[in-house]
Amino acid sequence: MATSIDSNYATLGLSSTETATESESSSGLGLDDFLSLMTTQLQNQDPLDPMDNGEMLGQMASFATVSGIEDLQTSFGSFASSMQSAQALQGSSLIGKSVFVESSVGNMTAEDGLSGQVYVPESVADLNVKIYTEEGELVQTIEMGAASGYTEFTWDGLDENGEAMAPGSYQFLASGTVDGENTALATATVGEVESVILGSDEGLILNLTGIGSVLFSEALEII
Repeated sequence: MATSIDSNYATLGLSSTETATESESSSGLGLDDFLSLMTTQLQNQDPLDPMDNGEMLGQMASFATVSGIEDLQTSFGSFASSMQSAQALQGSSLIGKSVFVESSVGNMTAEDGLSGQVYVPESVADLNVKIYTEEGELVQTIEMGAASGYTEFTWDGLDENGEAMAPGSYQFLASGTVDGENTALATATVGEVESVILGSDEGLILNLTGIGSVLFSEALEII
């Protein structure tokens, strides 16, 4: 058991010498020390490769055998708050990055227009993407013909009369003919992270320009 506990202390950045010295005066790592070290570990981890839940629970279980489960339960509320703060800090590193998400809403800019992908699970004919304003007005239809797999589309921001539309949020709906029937198809696009907040039980929530709020866990790719 000593070897297992020492190993967990080492994971938290403590040497066996430090552990032994503390044991002489305070019977090992204090609760406040443990929570502080765990919070520091969470703050410094890579938000794209966070600590495994099993690893964190293993460290907490090892500490419980030393400190006593009752003390751990008493202070877990404050630790949970610290962990949320650490997650928010990690999430702040995502601000300004672009993420690829499944969505039927995207942000059109004057410089780049609006780009996205259509997922075609099987070959379709007459694939098209219709662009709508937030009020539901159809402004452009992009004809793409036959396609299969992930198919990219780009809208230059012009309506059907060749007039430039105002930059902002637009809806796009893709459909194609499958087995003789018009079928709606899934779409995805890229959005820039404006801000990050914590959902109550859902983890990090990303606020994307022109798209809205999506769960970090739903991001398909971080670019």
